[in-house]
Amino acid sequence: MARGNTLRILALIGTTVFLFTCTGRTTPTAQQIGEWAEENGYQWSEGPDEISTNEGFYNYIDGAAQPIIDLGWKGSVFGTLEKETSRLRLTIHEMKNPRAATALFGQSAFHGTQQVAVGERGIYWDRGLFSKGIIFQKKNVFCELIAEKQAGKATLLVLASSLASLME
Repeated sequence: MARGNTLRILALIGTTVFLFTCTGRTTPTAQQIGEWAEENGYQWSEGPDEISTNEGFYNYIDGAAQPIIDLGWKGSVFGTLEKETSRLRLTIHEMKNPRAATALFGQSAFHGTQQVAVGERGIYWDRGLFSKGIIFQKKNVFCELIAEKQAGKATLLVLASSLASLME
């Protein structure tokens, strides 16, 4: 990575951390995620969709929202990011507190995953070219990053780690 890009990424992260600290917010907005994605060479191809009402969330995920709402859901950002031959589906749920995010993480974990050092807890899975991803929990945020096209474990780990750093 060129030195100029590294400095821009560090400046973006610093600015984002400052903004979250000032506002008390730990969940990045769709705009902040878009800026993060652009720094990593990705663009929104679908979304971003920000959902902040129970009815909107229920409609967005086709009626399957109630268990997440019951855990303490506050809002979500959904979207798909693309770069060259890579396509990533991103879901971020802001929960009412870290305990609720941990509970959602626990409900989302499944057999055949590997623990990874992302956020406070994270897992990676790889079931072939079109089924791999990372889910992680950090503070009151649950994040799912799924590769719908080419993206290896190393790429997903770098992206998930840098995304988690936005949640300071």
